[in-house]
Amino acid sequence: MTTLVHAALTLRRTARGSYGFVAATVFALLEVLGVFRVEPAQLGFEHALVGLVWCVVFTSRAMVRFRAPEGWAQGAKIDFELALLLLVAVHGVVQLGGGVTSVFYPLVYVVVATSASLARKPAGTLLVVSAVVLEALVFFIAENQQDPRALAVHAVFIVSFGILNLVFTRVEIARVRERSLRELAAEKEKVQEDARLYRLVGAATDSAARDEERVYRSSLEEVHHALYYTLDVLKKTLELHTCVLFFADETADEIRIAELVTDSDDIAEGPFGTGEGAVGAVAKRGLVTNLEHMKPGYKGLCYYRGPAVVSSFLGVPVMENGAIRGALCVDRRDDKPFTPRDEEILKSAVQQVLRAVRNEQVFVQLERSKREQTVLHKASQALGSALNEEAVLDAGLSAAAEISPYEFAAVTLYDNETKKHSVLRAVGESADELKGLVFRDNTSLTAMAVKNRHYLPYRGDFDEKQHVVYTRKHNLHGMQSLLILPLVVREDAIGTLCLAARRRDAFSNNVRPTLQVLGNQLAVSLANAASVRRLEELATTDGLTGCLNKRSFLDELDRKLRSAERFGRKLSLLITDIDHFKNVNDVYGHATGDVVIKELGAILRRMKRETDIVARFGGEEFCILCEETDTEGAVLLAERVREELGSHVFQTELGKLKVTASLGVATFPNDAKTQAALFETTDKALYAAKRSGRNKVCTVKDI
Repeated sequence: MTTLVHAALTLRRTARGSYGFVAATVFALLEVLGVFRVEPAQLGFEHALVGLVWCVVFTSRAMVRFRAPEGWAQGAKIDFELALLLLVAVHGVVQLGGGVTSVFYPLVYVVVATSASLARKPAGTLLVVSAVVLEALVFFIAENQQDPRALAVHAVFIVSFGILNLVFTRVEIARVRERSLRELAAEKEKVQEDARLYRLVGAATDSAARDEERVYRSSLEEVHHALYYTLDVLKKTLELHTCVLFFADETADEIRIAELVTDSDDIAEGPFGTGEGAVGAVAKRGLVTNLEHMKPGYKGLCYYRGPAVVSSFLGVPVMENGAIRGALCVDRRDDKPFTPRDEEILKSAVQQVLRAVRNEQVFVQLERSKREQTVLHKASQALGSALNEEAVLDAGLSAAAEISPYEFAAVTLYDNETKKHSVLRAVGESADELKGLVFRDNTSLTAMAVKNRHYLPYRGDFDEKQHVVYTRKHNLHGMQSLLILPLVVREDAIGTLCLAARRRDAFSNNVRPTLQVLGNQLAVSLANAASVRRLEELATTDGLTGCLNKRSFLDELDRKLRSAERFGRKLSLLITDIDHFKNVNDVYGHATGDVVIKELGAILRRMKRETDIVARFGGEEFCILCEETDTEGAVLLAERVREELGSHVFQTELGKLKVTASLGVATFPNDAKTQAALFETTDKALYAAKRSGRNKVCTVKDI
């Protein structure tokens, strides 16, 4: 039974894809039977019906052909169908006009010549053969002719017209193609000459020093933009008074301010000696310096014109290749000492600064060498301005396509801790099969390129039977050229850039060095994007729970409140506080207290909707902001949170621990019209829950 079903389906698919052949065969059979050998006055309904069917079939197949993409595999087959349909139509007209001896017969030559010229080579050849066969059937059967010489003459003319037009058309196409190639080569040569002329003109009308100065100016603008962004993020993250970056001169005897973000108007211009005060200790000896509870009027901070008005200072050295390049210094007016976590943030920012500088150093070298000047310049600008992975990948892959077009490209990342590779982005043929692919270290070319920090394969040729790009199950097919570049940042391979093409020698020595430079740029920019993302996360999230911090939550609340007011929507605020949390810290220790806070944050993130916002507001207090949610809906969420936390058992050294939480709920605009009023009302509801016995959810009605 299964065999019959498969046979029926196969027959059905064949009929669908070949009904043009079937129709042409039926029309030819009608002509062989002499259906159209009638006087025009004798034409009836059946002839009109045949003509209508022919029009429908021809139009439908022609629409399929014209809508087909370039290089479609079924194109030759459709061409042959259309040519056959035209041939039988012309034979029908010839029969109506009096047969093969009528004045309309030359139309057969016209159809054969035209179809042989326009159709693909196999279709044109088959058409000539079919025309001769149909001619013979009509000649001997439909018209009952006896002299084969007339048929032979017609056959010779049909073959001659078909072959000559086929040959002439192919020759003309070849001639046009050759002329186009010559014009293209001439255009390329002209472009190269224009480029050489531009360099000569530039040297004649503008000095090399001026050209160098323009490069430096462009690079310095990019550096200052990147440095200012990093320092500004630091200032907001750590709540600083001043954040200043120093770089040492070539002699290392003086340091200058490279970038500065401050609230002070009393900043000295410099330069400063490397032995001056706390900054000198950092920049000269490479010491991390953390000063606490500084007395008013402290004179050891050289970047202030007068005595400093700050209470806390932290400085970390800027080290590169074992040498001190400068110092990154921050201070606060509030008497709030810097913590080890703050020190780690500054060290991470130093690496971000060095990467930004190195990125522009590479850019200057590329400008000096003038290799692939236009493409690499555009790529550097795009990568330099990209502050997230998506923008970096877009710029990198776009530049790679301009340098050497590809059919497939992918960027992978390597996690040295888990020893796993992951496909970050894949584009082109078979890209969908690789999205989200994660694989362990293996013998693939990707893994070997990361281990050896060297491009693979050596000659750029790809053999899918021997080479494994990612895994044996997830490999590339149909490619002849392959280049896998390791993405290296400071001696560490963070991933790969893979390019593949169907043509041979796509990534030869002519383009590989340029692609390697692009790979270096891409690697640095990906590292920059990761650093920026980490800094932004530190600036907006709570380090213990991963929830938003207070400042970021207030910004979101202000934005959501304006949106709710504009569109007339409800906005509910929940505030939760762990009951008797001081006792938890006193009895079980602060480490256990942190575990409890972290679990509450996890519960809130788990229970919230995708559009809800959760923040740690301070200590053990959390806030949840629910868009388009009334009081009843917010209370349901609060009750689920309360029950979930109350049912969780914490394992401690002193035994099992269970905690509860009280929650307050208020809704805009029903309970409050402003941000301050909404907070005040929700806070009152929270304290109402605590006053009434804790482990409860209260609203405005309970105040």
